[in-house]
Amino acid sequence: MSSTGSTKFASTLDTDYSIYTLEYCHGEMPHDFFGGSGVFSNKGMVRVPMLYTLLVGGEVGGKQHVALVDCGFRDDYWLERYPLWNWENPTQVLGQVGIRPEDVEIILVSHMHFDHVGNFEAFPNATLYVQFEEFTGWSAALDIANGMSSDEQKAWVFSSFDPVDLAKAAQGLAEGRIKFVHGDQEIIPGVTARLAKDTHTFGSQWFKIQTRNGPFVAAGDVVYWYSNIESMWAPGYVQGNSFNLISTYRTMQEELKNETSRIIPGHDPEYALRHNSWLSPTGNSITELNLRENEKSRRPQGAAVLLT
Repeated sequence: MSSTGSTKFASTLDTDYSIYTLEYCHGEMPHDFFGGSGVFSNKGMVRVPMLYTLLVGGEVGGKQHVALVDCGFRDDYWLERYPLWNWENPTQVLGQVGIRPEDVEIILVSHMHFDHVGNFEAFPNATLYVQFEEFTGWSAALDIANGMSSDEQKAWVFSSFDPVDLAKAAQGLAEGRIKFVHGDQEIIPGVTARLAKDTHTFGSQWFKIQTRNGPFVAAGDVVYWYSNIESMWAPGYVQGNSFNLISTYRTMQEELKNETSRIIPGHDPEYALRHNSWLSPTGNSITELNLRENEKSRRPQGAAVLLT
């Protein structure tokens, strides 16, 4: 398991965050879906985590923020459509580290695929931040799908996208619960949204998080697996442009000085092996990537530890 400290980054006392990655569900999918066609073809199936990332912190000595990167999906038909299991609700998942859904004030939506945005109604006090390009892109995609003549023709458009989420997002916009991000923007102190236009989706975004131990990146599905960025090999399933993904990988590498373990990938089982992780009583993983100064680990005594 890795240490969060690094001599490459100057210590900063401006902002500091504890960062937890929480598995709320997992599934079994083909290797090349995530790792990429060619290098991971004909390698069978792999267990992959469904995640959201908790950020607790802010300006040192200032207001504490509780934010999530993504929020999972509802306990609904997606569990029957794909081989997914061990789904837990946000109360169960966040409770493992002492947080309630009501405590979450901000949800940073990496993109609008069902497993990243579908459960936002479970967080009653949260404001969602979505890239404008993402919202308008899926609106246009829905219009295209509506012009198709059969469900079979529409299947790829809806393979990871639920039009119900778009309708609920529009309602949230009217109610002031959803705010658009236009390009690169600091959302809360030390947490900056970075637009990755036409990569994994129309307006995917990743988030750079400044801590006293240096920067971390919550990548959403811009980076599925560490192997994508470490080998510069795009995944097999993309609803955008793979060459733009490669360009984004290079940007992340430069900003993180090639310390790719500072990245939280969207669905990599490896992330829990590179950091301080343990299993919840139900068998989902909890990972501490970084702890604020003077904050103790929340790993329960006797919890099963994941080892490399």
